[in-house]
Amino acid sequence: MTGFVLFGGILLVLLATIIWAAIRAGEDTGAALGAAERRDAAIEALRDLELEYRTGKLSDEEYTAVRERLEREALEARNAAASGAEGGRARGSGDGPESPGSCPGCASPLGGDEAFCPACGAALATRG
Repeated sequence: MTGFVLFGGILLVLLATIIWAAIRAGEDTGAALGAAERRDAAIEALRDLELEYRTGKLSDEEYTAVRERLEREALEARNAAASGAEGGRARGSGDGPESPGSCPGCASPLGGDEAFCPACGAALATRG
């Protein structure tokens, strides 16, 4: 009899855990992250995507579609982080994702004559 009660208790806890996980899965956990964290997560996902593509785990079509989505997310998060964190600080005029002072891969601001982006590691064209 004790075995049945113990088994029923374990089954009840397991069922409650499954229901709790299903409810939590419906939440948008990305909204809880700050803009800088979302930007960093998107850049990290881009790095992982590049590795998966170079190792042959993704087709060209999959790579292109996912990369476009992740780049869009990174740019949106970068712009949100820049407007939130640097709202009171004056930035250079025209510093946007398309300005020459930004990385073409992740749109991070560039300071000097870097050969590679310090944020995403993308090779940069010689500027001058």
